[in-house]
Amino acid sequence: MSSIKEFDHLRIQLKDIKWATNNFGIDNYIGGGGFGKVYKGELVISEKLIMVAVKRLDKALGQGPPEFWKEIMMLTRYKHENLVLLLGFCDENGEKILVYEYLPRKSLDFYLGDTNLSWNQRLQICIGAARGLQYLHDPEGTQQRVLHRDIKSANILLDEQWKAKVSDFGLSKFGPANQQFTFLVSNTVGTFGYCDPLYMETGYLTKESDVYSLGVVLFEVLCGRFCIENYDDFRRFLPTLAQKCYKEMKLDTIVSKSLRGQISPNCLYTFSTVAYRCLQRDHKERPSVSDIVKELEIALEYQVSSFIFLHMAKYLKISIRVPLRHSFC
Repeated sequence: MSSIKEFDHLRIQLKDIKWATNNFGIDNYIGGGGFGKVYKGELVISEKLIMVAVKRLDKALGQGPPEFWKEIMMLTRYKHENLVLLLGFCDENGEKILVYEYLPRKSLDFYLGDTNLSWNQRLQICIGAARGLQYLHDPEGTQQRVLHRDIKSANILLDEQWKAKVSDFGLSKFGPANQQFTFLVSNTVGTFGYCDPLYMETGYLTKESDVYSLGVVLFEVLCGRFCIENYDDFRRFLPTLAQKCYKEMKLDTIVSKSLRGQISPNCLYTFSTVAYRCLQRDHKERPSVSDIVKELEIALEYQVSSFIFLHMAKYLKISIRVPLRHSFC
């Protein structure tokens, strides 16, 4: 691990964090996860008073100093517009605290079932998350790629403009970036439902393990539901349900009802096909994140084109037929 001293410029005193969060007051509490509780507050950073998110380690939840320092090391070395920004940390009086930019819309999991979140917004969020993961897998100027190991909708944060930012790097691993396939023997970690089945069975971690998890998120966004629901049959597990419906050309039965009139057929085909490929059992059959980004951008182009055609037809009062690559309906 890098020398801890190289991060000294990011240190923030505990008294300042307590003042900013009203001593971790309940009114400042905004959420929590596997690392601990998260609070909002105002801190002076670079001589400016700004809103921040403060994540306080709770060792009872299973994470500890290794994850704390991994997060600091990761977010000081890897910076991208689609990765959350670390502003500082505190390691004082037994407390281990991470300070991030404040993202007012919290995380994607809060909006999966939100009928007000349009398909265009959802698609842009997916593209942003994929671009963040693409940067981790193919970083510029380094021979080390980052395997996140816990891609899920709760770890995709959203700013005021709905820009997606990948977060939570405490479980991540480094691997060589100059190889087509990266294999690391690893103790299995991650979140059930999102975790690559092959990784869970063998302990072999690859960059394609992150791809599987991203595919689960893509189907969550499309279907407007979490990857695991309270059913007693195969519908409980979204990856299994989505693969079955895709192969039977019945995706329209699981697409969120609020989205069914919004998605163009070509966009649906392109989006669902790349999501389906992410879930393939054989990691060699899964697309790279670069390919995922390209396909999602193509899906967006189809969506925008369809919108333009429909509005032209309405304005000119004529019927315009949008060419279909495929239909699930």
